[in-house]
Amino acid sequence: MESYHRYRKKEKARRRTFFTIVILILVLILLIILRQSQIKLFKEEELPIALIHQLPKIKKVDISIANIVTDADSDGINDQEDILQGAKLELERKAKNITAEGSINYFEGGDPPPDKAICTDIIARAFTNTGYDLRMLVDKDIKDNFGEYPWELWEVKAADPNIDYRRPENLIYFFKRNAQSLIIDIDPKNPKNLFQWLPGDIVFWDVNRNGIVDHCGILSDRPNKENIPYVIHNYLKPGYTVEEDVLQKWLVVGHFRFPGK
Repeated sequence: MESYHRYRKKEKARRRTFFTIVILILVLILLIILRQSQIKLFKEEELPIALIHQLPKIKKVDISIANIVTDADSDGINDQEDILQGAKLELERKAKNITAEGSINYFEGGDPPPDKAICTDIIARAFTNTGYDLRMLVDKDIKDNFGEYPWELWEVKAADPNIDYRRPENLIYFFKRNAQSLIIDIDPKNPKNLFQWLPGDIVFWDVNRNGIVDHCGILSDRPNKENIPYVIHNYLKPGYTVEEDVLQKWLVVGHFRFPGK
C-alpha cells in the first residue's frame, strides 16, 4: 500500500513536470510569435524610410554659388535670383503659346498680353522682374551693332523694337556681347560641369538642327535625377509656359548668365 502511494506521488510529480514543460513550451512559442509580429510591424513601418534612402536625393540647386552681386532693381535680391523668380511667375500665368494658337505675333509696345507668349517673352518678362527692360537693351545694342544681326532671315533693312527682341535669332547675338558666355556641353557624371548650369541661366537651342536658333528658356532650380536642371520655357508643346526636363532634348547653341562680368 505504501509503495502504491509513493507511486501515485511520483506519477503526480511527473504529470506536473510534464504540464509545466508543456506550458513553458507554449509560452515560448507564444513569445516567438509575438516577437516575429513585432519585427514584421517594425519592418513595415520602416519600409517607406528605407525606400526613401534608396531613391536619389533631389534638392534644389543652390543659386548662391554663382556669386552674383548685381541687383538692378535694388530689392536686395541679386539679378540671377530675380531672373529665376521672374520665370517662376510665368509658370503661374501659364501663357498660351502664340505660334501654337496661330495668332498674329506682333504687338505695339512689344510685349503680348500676359496670357500669351513665345519663348523670348519668358526671358523678357523675367528680366522685367529683375529691373531690366530687355526690349530697350536689345534695341540699343542693335543700333550700336546693326551689321552684327542676321537681318537676312527676315529680309528687313530697318530695326523694329517691337519685334527684334522677341526673335531668338536676335536675342542670342545680344547675349553673346552683353552676357557671360558659358559652356554648352552637358556631362551629368562631372560635378564641375553641372556646377556651371545654374538657375537663372539663359539657354538657346537649335531645335531642328538646321543652323538656326529657334528656341530659348531659363534654367530652373529644380534638377532631375542626374542633377541636370529643368527648364522654364514656352513652346509649341504643350502650348503654354511650363517647367520641363528638356535641357538635353535639343541641340544647345548658347548658354549665358546676365549681366556679363
